[in-house]
Amino acid sequence: MFRDINDMIIPQQTGCKIMCCISTGDGFCADLYQGGLMVNDKKFNIEEKERQCKICGRILPIDQFSIAYGKNRIWTCKECMGKKILEGRGRKFWNQIRQSGMDDSMKIQRKYKEIDQNRRLDEKESGIPAIANDEVFARLLYYKEAWVSNYGRVIEKDKERYKLLRGRCDDVIGEKIYTLKKEIYVKSTKKYKYEKCSVSASKLVIENFIVNYDMTNNMKIWHLGGDVKDNYYKHLYPVTDNQYNEICRRSSAPHVVEEEEIMEIVNSLKWKQDGWNPFNYQRGMFGVGYKGCEKRDLYSKCYIKWQNMLQRCYDENVHKKWKPEYKDKTVCEEWQNFANFKLWYDEHCIYGNQIDLDKDILVQGNKEYSPENCVLVEHYINTLFEKSIGWYITKKEDGYAIAGTKKDFRVQTYEEAYKLASEKLEQKKIKILENGKEKLPACLYEAIERWDMREAG
Repeated sequence: MFRDINDMIIPQQTGCKIMCCISTGDGFCADLYQGGLMVNDKKFNIEEKERQCKICGRILPIDQFSIAYGKNRIWTCKECMGKKILEGRGRKFWNQIRQSGMDDSMKIQRKYKEIDQNRRLDEKESGIPAIANDEVFARLLYYKEAWVSNYGRVIEKDKERYKLLRGRCDDVIGEKIYTLKKEIYVKSTKKYKYEKCSVSASKLVIENFIVNYDMTNNMKIWHLGGDVKDNYYKHLYPVTDNQYNEICRRSSAPHVVEEEEIMEIVNSLKWKQDGWNPFNYQRGMFGVGYKGCEKRDLYSKCYIKWQNMLQRCYDENVHKKWKPEYKDKTVCEEWQNFANFKLWYDEHCIYGNQIDLDKDILVQGNKEYSPENCVLVEHYINTLFEKSIGWYITKKEDGYAIAGTKKDFRVQTYEEAYKLASEKLEQKKIKILENGKEKLPACLYEAIERWDMREAG
C-alpha cells in the first residue's frame, strides 16, 4: 500500500482522465486524471514531460504539443497538426481550381519546333550522311560553327572541313557530353569571344527541337524507356523533379512508360513542382501570356519588352489603330511564359543604350517571335532593317527626295530615288559591319552581312 503521494509511481503519460483508483484502510484515496492527481477530493498538479502523438505514434517532449483554448495540450504533435492543416487547405484550394476549370486551360501539349531553312545544314554541303530520313541538323546560334541534329549528333566546322563530333560519356549519369565553343560577352573589353563549355546532347536537342513550356522548373530530361543513350527528339521529355521521380517509379521492368502516360503525369496537378501556383499560369496577358514562376517587376525593361511583344501580336486595338501589319504575327509557346522570356533576355541583354527586340534581321520575312528567330539589337541598327526602302523616299513637286540627303537634292523618277536610297542603306550597313566586328553576336553579324538592301526593299 502507498502511504504517501511521494511513494506512488505516476506514469508519465496519462492517456485517460481516470487511470486508476487507489484506496487504503486509512481513508487515503487517490484518483489519477489527465495532467494531475486527485487525493481525497484534492487536486495535485503533475508536470508532464512527454506525450505520445495519436497520429504518428512518436513519443515527443511536451512542448511539441500545442495548448488548445489556453488550457490543455492536444494529443497531436505540432508537425502532424501542421500537415493536417495544409492538407485541408490544399484540398479546398485544388477543389476550387477543378471547379473553375483552370487546370484544363493550362494543359500542356507535346509540340516540336520547326527549323528555318537558313539554320539547316545540307547533307551535300557537310558530306556527312544522315542516319535516318528525318534527321535534320540545326545551327546552334551562339556556338562557333556548330550544328545539332534531332538525333543528338553534333557537327562542327573547322575552317572549311565539317567533322562529326564523338563526344564523351558522363561517368555519373551516362549522358553523351560535347565540348563546344560558346560565345560570351566580356564587359571589360565590350567584345564577344568564344570559351569552351560542356553541354549534354539531350539538352541541345531539347533547346532546338522541342517546346519547353517551363524552362526554370523543367530541369530534368526523361529518355523514353529510361535509355540515356537515346537522344532522338521524339523520345525526350523536359520534366520537373517530381514528374521525373514519378516516371521513374512507374518504369520498373517490364513496364515502359509511354508518351500518353508521361503527358498524363506532366499535366497532373499532383506532380507539379513544389510551390506551384496555378494562378501564375493563367493566360491573362492578351489571352496568351502568363507569369510563370518568375516574379514580375512591372517597370523593368524585360517585362515591358515582353508585354509590348504580346500586345503587338494579339491586341486587336493595336492592329486597328497603329500596327495592322502585326495581325498575322505570333509569339512562340515558350515565350508566352514570361519566366522563359526573362531567361533568354537576361542572357543576351548586354547593351547599355536603347535596345530593340527584333524578329526580322536573323530571318527575313519572319512572322514569329522566338529565341531562334529574335535578337536584341541597338536601336540605331534596328531602324536600318525595320522599314522598306520606300519609306525613305518622299514625293515632292519638283521630283523625289531621299531621307538623309541635302534638302535641295532631287531626282526625277522613282526608280532613280529607289536606287539612290538602296545604295545609301547599303553604305550604312557596311559601316555597321566595319564597326561591329567582335562587338556583335556572330549570328547577328552574319545575318546583317547576308542582307541585300536593294532586294530587302
